Amino acid sequence: MLKRLGRLLFSFGTRIPRSTFWWALSWLGVAFILLFVILDRTTGYTSTLILYPPLIWALAALATKRLRDRGKSALWFLVALIPVLGIVWLFVELGLRRGSPGENQFGRDPLEEIHDYLTVV
Repeated sequence: MLKRLGRLLFSFGTRIPRSTFWWALSWLGVAFILLFVILDRTTGYTSTLILYPPLIWALAALATKRLRDRGKSALWFLVALIPVLGIVWLFVELGLRRGSPGENQFGRDPLEEIHDYLTVV
């Protein structure tokens, strides 16, 4: 389970569907807020700075996987640098639009289940 969670949040490979993106984003936000409050109250505000690098890495990994599910390169993440419109476009692209059906250049469709009962996992 931890290995799967680590692959979801910290690797940039494969594709993820919208539902996985939203669930991961929600849990990541809750975990960040809880850790932030705990660190702030126990050791002070400056200790919370240690939370930002893993958060940014995990957000970039999730965004990259969603962009790949849409059939786009991770370079499209740079659209966020455009004030207001870039963020709105990225929100719609990552959170609201369905991924490209079937296999694309970044891998197989995460919504297609492969049942090979002869393969031992």
